[in-house]
Amino acid sequence: MERIYQVLKTIFLYLSLLCTCLSPLCGGGDLKSCKLMLPGNRNRYVQIAAADEGLDIWQPRETYGGYRYGPSMILNRDGSLDVWSAANGPGDMIDLISHSRLTCGGRFHSRETIALKPTAGSSDQQWTCDPGVIKIGKYYYIGYTSTQDPRGVNNSVYVARSRKPNGPFLEKWDGNGWSDEPAPLIPYTGDPEGFGAGEPAFVLMGTRLYIYYSWNIPGADTTCVATADATKENWPATLKYHGTCIPAKTDGDSADVKYLDQYGRFLAVFTEKRFSGDSYIAVWESFDGLRFRQSSFVKAKTAKRLHNCGISGRADGHIAAGDPVYLAYAYGADWGNWPTRLHKVKLSLAKSPKRNPAAEQNVEIPQKRSKDRVISNIQTIKAEKQRYDIKRSEHIWAMAFDSDGYYYPILFGVRFDGYDPSIIRIVGSRIFAVGNGVTRVRLHWHGYTGDFMVYAGSSANTK
Repeated sequence: MERIYQVLKTIFLYLSLLCTCLSPLCGGGDLKSCKLMLPGNRNRYVQIAAADEGLDIWQPRETYGGYRYGPSMILNRDGSLDVWSAANGPGDMIDLISHSRLTCGGRFHSRETIALKPTAGSSDQQWTCDPGVIKIGKYYYIGYTSTQDPRGVNNSVYVARSRKPNGPFLEKWDGNGWSDEPAPLIPYTGDPEGFGAGEPAFVLMGTRLYIYYSWNIPGADTTCVATADATKENWPATLKYHGTCIPAKTDGDSADVKYLDQYGRFLAVFTEKRFSGDSYIAVWESFDGLRFRQSSFVKAKTAKRLHNCGISGRADGHIAAGDPVYLAYAYGADWGNWPTRLHKVKLSLAKSPKRNPAAEQNVEIPQKRSKDRVISNIQTIKAEKQRYDIKRSEHIWAMAFDSDGYYYPILFGVRFDGYDPSIIRIVGSRIFAVGNGVTRVRLHWHGYTGDFMVYAGSSANTK
């Protein structure tokens, strides 16, 4: 029965391509950049309250499960939200970054696509997760976490760019400019057993870009800040480090940061007591962007066992007076199968900080799974493996991957390029070794892209 279903899904795969062509992603329209304001009243503390019970904007799939966590959200002029999240990947791609556009307060969303994924054979080859997005000029810049270490430690912060919010984000910072050979934006230099650096967030203040990121050594997860000159195309080369801005948390995680124009302060949100029945969202604030103080928390109406949250803002990382503001997070007890929940929230000021989460109760929300789609929602393509060792020749299967977790062999229309012709030759989908060495190959299919490494001739692993 499962084979029959797989065949039907394969047929519907090609119908989905037609749907993609008929419903392209249209721009939501940038809101104007916010004017800089003087710092607000230090004797007042910002408060956030959930204005509704929330709704799930993504649920694990019925067959495959999965997750979307750590959302980064940009509010557009038409009221829509561009949302980037860490998503489970296919096969040997562990984490990818997905994009979708939400309308009507999250009740409807566009076709989800994969905006960013690892570059095979590079320093970000393990995963791309924990997105933070800012728009500077014509480019969307997406910061993310990655590493070469398969143990999940020694992570660093990376950044890539694209002119479109849904990507693909193929231009990655390489240490000198933008190419397909990524190098860390913020390298981790701490204890090699620590999670490392990652989970970035951005705020643009005039010409100055603030970059917030986790710095996690064993036993301590702090948030640090750096700044850069946003007028430079190669702004990552202008980084200045300012150290810790939020001290170690209590079983907490990454901070998402925005600037509140109306109240003249930076706003940071992150989860505390993550994955527990007593979890909540901490709210901190800063008047210079370099040192934060505890201000409030959000617990009432939110789900138990929440983690990795994000708060919406404009493309420059600001929240202006009158903007609708949304808070989102992943939650659930079933590891690796987490819905994503969205709340509209209210902002206000109070005379004193709110510091007693035990005084409020969060909500036990039964986890639901969404049914598999009849017409596939193709998210990305990839070669069957990220690495091939070829002594003579081998047929390379290109695979499509959909949001329900199904794989489909792509039978025609795949194009390969980017490789060194002195090392390999490609005829159809068969790769021939013509020399010795290592080369990266890109594959393309109906606007989707992927890559993989080929070790040819004497460079191949002769197991």
